[in-house]
Amino acid sequence: MTNKFLVDIVPDMNDDEWGELATPALMRAARGAYAQAIRAQLHAVGIDDLPRNGAFILAGIDGSGGPRQDLPAELGVTKQAVSQLIDVLVRRRYLERRPDPGDRRRVLLELTGRGEEAAAAVARGIGDVDRQLAEAVSAEQVGAMRSVLSAMARVKQSGPSTGAGRRPAARMLWRVSPIFPVRELRAALAHYAALGFGTLAYEGAGRYGFANRDGVGLHLAAHPGQHGHDIAPGSAYLYVRDADALYQEWSRPGIAGTTRPAGPTPYGLREGSHVDPDGNLIRFGSPAGE
Repeated sequence: MTNKFLVDIVPDMNDDEWGELATPALMRAARGAYAQAIRAQLHAVGIDDLPRNGAFILAGIDGSGGPRQDLPAELGVTKQAVSQLIDVLVRRRYLERRPDPGDRRRVLLELTGRGEEAAAAVARGIGDVDRQLAEAVSAEQVGAMRSVLSAMARVKQSGPSTGAGRRPAARMLWRVSPIFPVRELRAALAHYAALGFGTLAYEGAGRYGFANRDGVGLHLAAHPGQHGHDIAPGSAYLYVRDADALYQEWSRPGIAGTTRPAGPTPYGLREGSHVDPDGNLIRFGSPAGE
């Protein structure tokens, strides 16, 4: 596969001419060598919807059933971004979630058959580049390259963007998940699945479950009415990309509950709302200018 950028900018360069390029230009030219090889292998097996950085997640699912703890730093993204990416991989059937029998608060991740096929294609792409490097330069030179890249990564980490050599403090808070009380868990999970959420129920008592979409999570707790009294519903606010589009999605025929259209507010948002069959309220809004 030809790298069009390189052909357009530096066509037909020989070894000496490559060596004369400045370091930033060399790094720009080499960037994407692994990604290009990985895309070729994925294309060969008919996989064309693996999201950006998805290969790192598939390769990083460890033996304990979750992504390695160092993945966010390795990818240069937040933990929330990794969580959102995992949601995409689950929806596209590369990963599946299952409850941890030893800890009901934890959800395990496993590669599906499609995920294993993608991970194998990624490994072949990486192997292709590694093999070509081994044919072109010595193992000592590859080791030296890795040492240089490690040093440059440290330079970047200690640069002005992180506070002149100081690593930013770790975020203590990174996600909130409202807990919605529901009368019957199976019906509630079906409702949120119809709203486009990925849903999961814990095995066993069947009184607790999860609904996740685009990195946003809701917990659903079954609380049948006691002594003839109804449950007290919960509420949450969702900041969304397009409130009008979400209204159209959530007001389709067959969607239970009540969804009200988005309209302007004095505080600069277009805002709509959805009340689920158990009375839980979700207000959703997007910037009025978007």
